[in-house]
Amino acid sequence: MEFKCIMISALFAGVISFAQVGINTTAPQSTLDVNGDITLRNELRVGGTKTTNGNPGTNNQILVSQGDNVTPEWKTSKLGFFEQDEYRITESNATTDEIGINFGNTSTGDGIATSPFGESITSSNPVWSPIPNLASSFTIKNTLNRTNFLFQTGLEMSNVGTTTGAFVRFACGIFIDDQLRAIRADQINAINNKGAKNQSIFTLSYTVNNLSAGPHTVKVACRRITSSATGYHFAIGRTTTDGTQTVNNFMLRSILKFDVSEQVKIIY
Repeated sequence: MEFKCIMISALFAGVISFAQVGINTTAPQSTLDVNGDITLRNELRVGGTKTTNGNPGTNNQILVSQGDNVTPEWKTSKLGFFEQDEYRITESNATTDEIGINFGNTSTGDGIATSPFGESITSSNPVWSPIPNLASSFTIKNTLNRTNFLFQTGLEMSNVGTTTGAFVRFACGIFIDDQLRAIRADQINAINNKGAKNQSIFTLSYTVNNLSAGPHTVKVACRRITSSATGYHFAIGRTTTDGTQTVNNFMLRSILKFDVSEQVKIIY
């Protein structure tokens, strides 16, 4: 009888030592299977042994699975953490162009001072000239979004000699899906008695809110509005074709950069 009791006790101890423990479940799938919420009041240590404590991680680290039968590890994220309804950048791109637009000197401009929101890039009056290599595309996933655009380019105008008050006025716009969404007008003012052609810089920074979900295209186009007199060459993003060259297309090239930010939604 004593031998039987010893055998039963040993068998029971063996079962206990290898049993799976389930909390709120009658069919545990692992050594410890918890069906419900867990509240930890202190550290969660991983990778420990019978003789050493596990690693509790440090502030803001993430516990990352390493696969089956491998101890998970605490990792430091290279990205910041986001809260509900914050905005995060989901797409970013930059394009450059050295072809530019050469308006020549045959026209002083189209004479149209303004353009309305939504004007088509293919409009016949006024006529917009796209900057070829700046065209790009992006995709919106969340209808709560902000897209920040930054366009910058160099300008060049003829040598005006001794003439005072010479200028060329122009406009550049950002077109989303071929519809005008941002525009700025400016002018390059020539310096008389300079003895060389005139250069300047144009910058357009704009934010478009809540574009529809789905794919979109973005393009930049410009037009010459008016000039102080006839005969002045004018170019955007490149040199003019007249006179002695003092700069090159690389120095006047155009750049378009955009960042798409979407509102964070946490799915529980």
